[in-house]
Amino acid sequence: MIPSVIVPITGKEIFSAIGFLNTKTRISEFENKFSEYIGCNHAISTYSGTSALYILLKAFGLKRGEEIIMPAYTCESVPRLVLDMGYMIKFVDIDKETYNVSIEDLQSKITRKTKAIISIHMFGNPCEMNEIIEIAGDYNAAVIEDAAQSIGAEYHGKKIGTLGDAGFFSLGEGKPLTTINGGMIVTKNEEHAKLSREISETFNKTNTKKKVAIISKLFAYYMLNNPYFYGLIHKVIQFRRSRRRGNLLECTNLNNYKYKYTDMQASIGMIQLSNLGKYNEARIKNAEFLVKYLKEFEGIHVPRAGEHGKPIFLRLPIWFEDITEKQRENLIEKLRKSGIDAPIAYPNSLPKFFFNLNGYPNTEEVVKKTITLPTHPLVKKSDLTKIIEVIGEEWK
Repeated sequence: MIPSVIVPITGKEIFSAIGFLNTKTRISEFENKFSEYIGCNHAISTYSGTSALYILLKAFGLKRGEEIIMPAYTCESVPRLVLDMGYMIKFVDIDKETYNVSIEDLQSKITRKTKAIISIHMFGNPCEMNEIIEIAGDYNAAVIEDAAQSIGAEYHGKKIGTLGDAGFFSLGEGKPLTTINGGMIVTKNEEHAKLSREISETFNKTNTKKKVAIISKLFAYYMLNNPYFYGLIHKVIQFRRSRRRGNLLECTNLNNYKYKYTDMQASIGMIQLSNLGKYNEARIKNAEFLVKYLKEFEGIHVPRAGEHGKPIFLRLPIWFEDITEKQRENLIEKLRKSGIDAPIAYPNSLPKFFFNLNGYPNTEEVVKKTITLPTHPLVKKSDLTKIIEVIGEEWK
C-alpha cells in the first residue's frame, strides 16, 4: 500500500544516525544550511515542531490568559499546546477552497485583545500572508507562521516561514523533510533569535535512551518506504493515530517538549535537505497531475493556490459535494484495497473538539467531506492513474 505521506529514507541516513558518517558537530552546520535555504538570518533547531512553537510563544513574551488567534482546521497538537501554556484561543473559520484561514473571518474576529496570530499553511499551500500581516499590524499583533507542512513553499517569491515575525517548521515523520523528531525556528529578528536560543539552552539534553528510540524509529520509517511492509502494519498505524488524537483532549506535560536537538538528527537533516528540492519537485508534479484530472469531475473540489503562492502540497486534500460520511468511508476503503492510503487526515473542527462549539461552517463542512491523496516522491505514475480511476468509478 502506498503511504499517505512519507519522505524517502536511504541507508545513508541510517548510517549517519548511528555515527558511521557523523564524525563532527553538525547542528550549527545544519542550522546554517537551513537558514540559507529558507532565506532567513536565524535558524534555531528544536526537539520537535511543538517545541519550536513553545519556544516562540515564550520568546515573544506572551503572558498567560492572553489571546491567540488560529484557524479552526489543523492538527490538534497546536491548540493543545497553546491551551496547556495558559493562553486563550480564538478560532477563525477557514476558506474551504484553500484550507487556510479565512481572511474575512479573521478581519471580523481580531480585536485589541489579540496578541498573536498563528498563520498555518495547510498541506503546503501558502496563506495570503500580505493580508494577514496587514490585519495584524492594525492591531499590533505578532504573526507566527506555522510552516510545519510547507518547507520550500513560496509566497511572492519568498520562502514560507520568512514572511511573518517568525516561523517554525516540523521535521517530524510526516513532513517534507524528516529527522524523525525535530523542529526549526526561523526569524529575521535578532532579539527573538537570541531569546529563542536562550530558552532552548535551558532544555534537557537528549539522553541515550531517546537517541536509541530515534534510531529505531528511523529504521522503522525506512521500512515503511516499502509499500508491502506499510500495508502489513497499516491498521497499527491507524490505531496509533486515533489513540494519539484522543489523548490530545487531555492536558499534556509541557516537559515532554523540553529536550534539545541532537547532532545525530542534524546529520540526518543535512542529507534530507540536500534532497528536498527534488522531493518537492516530485510533490508538485504529482499534485498537478491529480488536479488536472480531478477538477474535471463535477462536485469534486481541488485546492486553490493563492495568486502569489507556490505550494508544494505535502498531500493533496480534496472535498466532495453532497457526499455522506458513509460514502466517504467506502471511497477510502476502495482506495485502500487498490493499494492507496487516502485518509481523512484532520477529522475534527477544533472548536468542537476542544470546546464543543459550532459556528464554523466551512471547517465543519470540510472535515466531513475531505480525503487526502498522496503526492510524495515514492508515488508512481501508475499510482496516480489508479487514484483517478477509483475516484472516477465511485464518483459517477
